[in-house]
Amino acid sequence: MGILRRGRGPEGPGDDLDPEAGLTAANAVPDGEENGPLGPTGRALHPVGAYFEAAFRRFGVNFGGYLLLTAICGLPWAVAEFTLDGSGLDPQLQLLIRGALLAFGLVALTAASTALVAGGIRGRASSVVVACVATAIPASLVVWNLSALALAPILPFILLPPIIAVSGDADGLRAVADGIVASGRWFRRTYACVLGVVFVAVGLWIGFTTVAFVINGPVGDHLRIVLTMLFLWPIAALVFRNLYGDMTGRLVINAAPRENEYRKDLARRKRERAKRNRRRIRRITGE
Repeated sequence: MGILRRGRGPEGPGDDLDPEAGLTAANAVPDGEENGPLGPTGRALHPVGAYFEAAFRRFGVNFGGYLLLTAICGLPWAVAEFTLDGSGLDPQLQLLIRGALLAFGLVALTAASTALVAGGIRGRASSVVVACVATAIPASLVVWNLSALALAPILPFILLPPIIAVSGDADGLRAVADGIVASGRWFRRTYACVLGVVFVAVGLWIGFTTVAFVINGPVGDHLRIVLTMLFLWPIAALVFRNLYGDMTGRLVINAAPRENEYRKDLARRKRERAKRNRRRIRRITGE
């Protein structure tokens, strides 16, 4: 997949462009569309909606794989969600356990989904673990003292550090600091993503409430929560993975399904122009 490789365009059917033409076409803006704000690399950033479009598309293409990965990372939290109520443990301790497992599961999923496209974490596993732990601990305390809903305002601070660490841009605690800096520097963009994730969460909750309305009581409530998180976690991780890739210039997203057609058309024009130039040169030189 290689979407975190610098300067690489989106892969897709018919993506047979030569490197120079691919870069030119992928970074071009279709006629009638305005350039977005410039990122650190000088390339125009994609609209926030493109992060969600790409996230849903990738989630759909590898639906089973992402669900399996989410189930593995979230299984301890899901088990705790169903079993702690009747365990007799102190309610505050139950909240702490739930918060810790939820936070660590979400952070682990984000790191794992980034590792899928960053070539793994060989050689930097310890720094990734440090970044994940340093991020998950305060998130756990937020859930313990408030609720899981309180994670929404700090979602960029939770998801960006593991992405940065897995990408190899910073190690350990430095990745946490860089995540905070990136969230502040790109405040409007990151919190537009947060708002979008909240809308997705509300839609999933309403959908699963409608589907599972026949199951009443605590079991039904826990089931709706678990099902919502099973789909929300990977979407949130993919959206912020796309956001960070776009901000760093390592990711070129299909801003719309038709973008590949624009890229192919632009590449074709460039090839035709090159042929015309070669013919002119041959006429001038007499070769």
